[in-house]
Amino acid sequence: MTEEQVYNSIANEYRESKWLLFRHFIERYSLMELIGDLRGRTVVDLACGEGVYARQFSRCGASAVTGVDISEGMIALAQAEERREPLGCRYVQSDAAAFTPEEPVDLVTAVYLFNYARTREELGGLFRACYRALRPGGRLVGFNDNARRPPRPGESLAKYGLERTCPHPPREGDAVLWRITNHDGTTFQFDNYYLEPATYAAAAREAGFEDFRWVDAMLEPSERDDSYWDDFMAQEPLAGLTASKR
Repeated sequence: MTEEQVYNSIANEYRESKWLLFRHFIERYSLMELIGDLRGRTVVDLACGEGVYARQFSRCGASAVTGVDISEGMIALAQAEERREPLGCRYVQSDAAAFTPEEPVDLVTAVYLFNYARTREELGGLFRACYRALRPGGRLVGFNDNARRPPRPGESLAKYGLERTCPHPPREGDAVLWRITNHDGTTFQFDNYYLEPATYAAAAREAGFEDFRWVDAMLEPSERDDSYWDDFMAQEPLAGLTASKR
C-alpha cells in the first residue's frame, strides 16, 4: 500500500493513539517547549494527521494555522473536528514535499514527517518544502523517530504502547517498524525509515538551513520523579529537531 493508503486505513486508530501517555508527557511537551510563544504567529503544520497539534497551536494564540497531510482519511478527521469545535484551522490534503503556502509563514512544524523519507533525495525534498514555506527569520520545528538512537535487539517499550524494530545495525533506507497498542488494546503498525543523522544535517544544509540541530526529547517536569519513564528515556526513541531560515 502507498503511504496515503496506509494512513487512510489506520486514521481512527492513529487518532486514538494520541491518548497514550508518552504522546502527552514527552511528545507534546517537547514539541511545545521547542516552539515557544505562538501568539500572533502563522503556522504550517506538515504531516498534521488528524489535526491535534494544529488545534493546539491555534489555542496557544497562533494567528493562522494550516494543516497539511497526504492522507484523505486524516484530513477528513481534522475537518470534522474543526466543524465540531471551530478554531479557524485550515486543512489541505497534499504531499508535504509538493506543498507551498500562499504566503510564507513564521513557523513550519514537522511532527513525524522526515522519518518517512527513504532516501537522501526524498529527505531533501521535505527540507526544501519547509524552507520555501518560511519567511526570512522563520523557524522549522520537528519531532521524529530518533535517527541518533535506532532500536536495539532486546529493548522493549511495549509497556508504553510503542514497539519499534529494525535491522541491527540499520543501513540507509531500512524500514523502522512502529507497532502501537492503544489503551483499548487495539494494535496497528506502519513503517518509518532510517537515514543517518549526518544525512539529515546535509539535507537541511543543502535546502538552505544553516543551523539544523537535534534536540533530546524532554519529559514533563511533573513526571520526572516517576521511575515508570526510566526505560523510555534511556532508549530515546524520539527526538526533536530545529532550524531557521536566515
